[in-house]
Amino acid sequence: MFKVQSSCPLVTVDGYVDPSGGDRFCLGQLSNVHRTAASHRARLHIGRGVQLECRGEGDIWMRCLSDHSVFVQSFYLDREAGRAPGDGVHKIYPGAYIKVFDLRQCHRQMQQQAAAAQAAVETQPVVGSIPGQNGVGGISPAVSGHSAAVHPPGVRSVAGLGVDDLRRLCIVRLSFVKGWGCDYPRQSIKDTPCWLEVHLHRALQLLDQVLHMLPSRERTL
Repeated sequence: MFKVQSSCPLVTVDGYVDPSGGDRFCLGQLSNVHRTAASHRARLHIGRGVQLECRGEGDIWMRCLSDHSVFVQSFYLDREAGRAPGDGVHKIYPGAYIKVFDLRQCHRQMQQQAAAAQAAVETQPVVGSIPGQNGVGGISPAVSGHSAAVHPPGVRSVAGLGVDDLRRLCIVRLSFVKGWGCDYPRQSIKDTPCWLEVHLHRALQLLDQVLHMLPSRERTL
């Protein structure tokens, strides 16, 4: 995991082997005895990679510095393209500079989804319990304080919405060189040779606030 301090509004992710600094993450320096030949070839094509820029309170812009396209899963770009959330993978061409995350939109989406899940919980009086203060409105909280704490899979509300679903709103996923999804032979990002996730701290803080504003109720899973 590579952590970027809030004092660094710009961070570069590239394929080189130089030691990573506070604003630069070099994928080439990572050792992996299980790296496949395809991953090795993809890493060689990453080159200058991408530059991520944080604007304002938490909007994210991406610049493709590589000579090859990168592929991004972004709820913001889904909305801009008129697609269902999480439905598409967006190809970012070399030289492009594009917004990939909007904090206000993310906050609005998490509020709407959490409220809808809570409303569904309230229509079903007996569905079990999430004991103690860790259960918030039928949804297990994603973060404690300001640290991202991943809860075990399977913790879900009756609305079918789990904390992992809400946490996805706070993540931008991207792959280098090769795409994935319905438009590509690789169905999962994990099938691509080189990929990463960007977990957005400010968005996770807002998610924590949204969850803790919901009424606490004991229900059975």
